[in-house]
Amino acid sequence: MAKRREARDELRERILAAMLADIGISERMAQPFVDSVMQCFAGEQPYFPAVQKTYPVDLIGAELRKGIPVKHVMRQFDVSRSKLHALFPGGLPKPETATVSADSMNVETN
Repeated sequence: MAKRREARDELRERILAAMLADIGISERMAQPFVDSVMQCFAGEQPYFPAVQKTYPVDLIGAELRKGIPVKHVMRQFDVSRSKLHALFPGGLPKPETATVSADSMNVETN
């Protein structure tokens, strides 16, 4: 019974903290909403899906095009190799190499 009370109190505090942070209303103003939510879901175990994580695909692609090693990019952006391949279904961006023409190697000497 004590665990249920702790869980209920913890849920109440989390809802209240989220309302204070996200909406910016006072605790006194948020309390009726918290009570309403608690009553609405009383006795239930609702499922709230996790927030979808977004990845800076443009920045990741730019780093890969610069020639930064994949392992370094994975660490820098905290992303797995499989997630990288999911973000770039056509294949990971290839490093951009400077094009050197064959003529630039031919130097005229006197």
